[in-house]
Amino acid sequence: MAGSWTAVLRAAQGQPEARVVLIPHAGAGPNVLMPLAERLPAGYDVLGVTLPGRERRFSESFKETPSDPHAVVEGVLDELVALPPLPTVLFGHSMGAALAAAIALAKPEPFAGLVLSAYPSGGSAAERAGRWSDEDLVKIMRAGGGTPDEILASPFWREHVMALLRSDLTLGLRLAQVSFLGPVAVPLTVLGAHDDQLVPSAELPAWRERAGAGLRARMFDGGHFYLLEEPHVGEVAAEIARACLGNREDAQVQAEEGPW
Repeated sequence: MAGSWTAVLRAAQGQPEARVVLIPHAGAGPNVLMPLAERLPAGYDVLGVTLPGRERRFSESFKETPSDPHAVVEGVLDELVALPPLPTVLFGHSMGAALAAAIALAKPEPFAGLVLSAYPSGGSAAERAGRWSDEDLVKIMRAGGGTPDEILASPFWREHVMALLRSDLTLGLRLAQVSFLGPVAVPLTVLGAHDDQLVPSAELPAWRERAGAGLRARMFDGGHFYLLEEPHVGEVAAEIARACLGNREDAQVQAEEGPW
């Protein structure tokens, strides 16, 4: 029996004020984003999205991930809309942002905001990922955390991890074909890093053309996994909190003005 797509990473203290859904990068499970979850306001329920083949769904083969991106989107959506109503923000990093964007495009009404990290408004990143060698993927896995070196040093586990990652990247390419369609009808926040070699910062401003409900943008120092580094963990959490409050000026978030 297939496991659920979503699960609580950290429950709110007391009555929940808002809900944040964290979707990680390719090859990872949501636990890699726990430092971010822990920095969000205590009154927020924080959920994570888990694809088959990792963390609590490790017993399921990643090959069971639907090849149709719409099936993944609908699976996550069905679980989210069944929850009690709360201001809900989707956050995705890299491939996770492709899924977050596709979910918001499919059904924008349940969401107060969409925060996309290291994800361009175009198919370039997904196409580049399909050309990466195994050595490229190992470097990315090490940089992204969540995969111990002893796993990558084992021929058996390395082959498993590489196959899982390539499966995710294939899904990311299919999601890209969905997430690049039409205007985004949810308040949008786009985050990126100045030295990201996988998603160059020059590819991010194109989101301006698709932000149908307002756009906030912020750039950080660092590379593709800037959000896992201090002090950016807290700064990214602050941007998510701001999105939960509708990007209002009284969100008690100190952030620079948009770079575009």
